[in-house]
Amino acid sequence: MGTEVNRIWQRGKLLLALCLLTPLFGFCQEASTTNATQDPGSSSTSGQSQDPATPPDQQQPKPAGEPGLLVRALNGAGTLPGNKGPLQWGWISVSSLGLYEYFSQANFQIPNQPSQSQTIYATAMWASIVVDKEFKRSRFTLQYNPSLIISNGQVYSNVLNQTMKLDTTFELTPRWGMQITDRFSYYGSQRTFSGLPFTTDYLTGTSSPQVFLSGPGTALNNSIGASFSYAWSPVTTVSFAPTFGYQYSTGTQVTGETQTSERVSSISEGGTFTVSHSLSATQTVGFSYSGQHASYTNTSTSAGPQSNALLQDFLVTYSQQLKATWWIHAGVGITNTTGNSGGTGLGLNFGISKNFRRSNLAVYYNRGHQFNGFVTSGASDNVGVTHTINWTTRFSTATSATYTRTPGVNLTTQSAWYATEQVNFGLTRSLSLSSNFGYLSQVGDDVYVLSSNRRFATIGIMWSGQPQTRY
Repeated sequence: MGTEVNRIWQRGKLLLALCLLTPLFGFCQEASTTNATQDPGSSSTSGQSQDPATPPDQQQPKPAGEPGLLVRALNGAGTLPGNKGPLQWGWISVSSLGLYEYFSQANFQIPNQPSQSQTIYATAMWASIVVDKEFKRSRFTLQYNPSLIISNGQVYSNVLNQTMKLDTTFELTPRWGMQITDRFSYYGSQRTFSGLPFTTDYLTGTSSPQVFLSGPGTALNNSIGASFSYAWSPVTTVSFAPTFGYQYSTGTQVTGETQTSERVSSISEGGTFTVSHSLSATQTVGFSYSGQHASYTNTSTSAGPQSNALLQDFLVTYSQQLKATWWIHAGVGITNTTGNSGGTGLGLNFGISKNFRRSNLAVYYNRGHQFNGFVTSGASDNVGVTHTINWTTRFSTATSATYTRTPGVNLTTQSAWYATEQVNFGLTRSLSLSSNFGYLSQVGDDVYVLSSNRRFATIGIMWSGQPQTRY
């Protein structure tokens, strides 16, 4: 496992080096202008606003009549822009770069052990690399976010999150479309996530949760799918997507003075089916179904899934745009875990967003099967709120808080509170200073998820190839 991750990391570093060295050899193209906007509330000082292979069942069905196969930006809720900015050479571009200082004070609670504390001072660097090419009736995109951290003179490539996303879209006929996707995410044993707990695209009202939980070991998540979309009529769209997933996580079991390394893995296969129907230009109804059969291998008998399971989510959905600045998304149905102790429960998906003249507000709630940074077969609750204020044309703040809870199936109920205050100051339209202050308190299973609390602060500089529009 470690060898494969190292290979991916080495390839990412090579790609980043090629991107940065290419202009030195005269291949730099003329920088093009852009009018794209960047939501200041969705920026992250760590560059890790994670898109953790979000299953299609967690996304609202797209309104009928709109393109059924869109490429979403990695680590965000919006679509990938066609113009990648000035650092673009042919297919390859660097869409953003960041450098920041990180400070954290953490306390860990280990069963039958005295409380342990840890202080971290570190320098972190990250980049967002995009390979994008549009053909006549298809599009190929590869998005990769490499990152590393330097602490006490040592370079660690497995501390920050590594994420990658591959999308290949095809317009087979005027009605049929196909999209092949592969979403990969890797989380190190010392995670330093400090961004917003979920991001929102205020143009569509879509929100995407982020992974912020920490554990004593690493976690890997990979999901591959092929989505087929069919325009049944000008107002009705049907899509189905077979999927295959793999998850792997390591942990530590502490018994007295003895520490034992544990690991859990999951192989899942299944698919999703969605129907979307437009009632009007601003109202859409539909339903979505997701079913996954998961086979687990677990060395721990006290944490993590203990038997294979069938994970199902069914939602009836409704979306409405109120005027030009309000979005409401709602879904209600059932979530079911067969073959484990999860049983059947209420499935919910709700989101509301408002774009004011000088601020943005978003509320997000989801109950269903989703990846929160550890391997589980249980349905979880995620609720959060984010409020962004543009105080001046250069200065903005984002206040966000979230709560997540996964009860039952891991023998213990796991939960976490996460709150952060983000401050941004624009030096130019592309360059900004950013700082975060936050607090994370989590109750884990003490094997794969830590029981701990963490206070952190960051300050750094970020460059984005998509200049922020000033109001």
